[in-house]
Amino acid sequence: MPRPKGSPNKTTKEVKELLTNILSNHMDDLDECIAALPAHRKVDALLKLAAMILPRPHMEQIPFAETWEDEEPIIIQINDLQTPTHHPAQC
Repeated sequence: MPRPKGSPNKTTKEVKELLTNILSNHMDDLDECIAALPAHRKVDALLKLAAMILPRPHMEQIPFAETWEDEEPIIIQINDLQTPTHHPAQC
């Protein structure tokens, strides 16, 4: 028998609790491992860990015409794609 519509998924809840407990018990190890990663891998790891625990945000639908009706357009000009104009952040 399927669960009633709108009721929480018991398995998903249990998995999230398990992952939260595992991460909580190994925070020191995780800190050391993540600190040893290169910057781009560090960000990737943190985002993947956050996705397992945090709820996903829901986007609110706003009618486009009503929102930007009185605004000036944004113009983006790309001059040279070969020469970097900034340096990547160092973590």
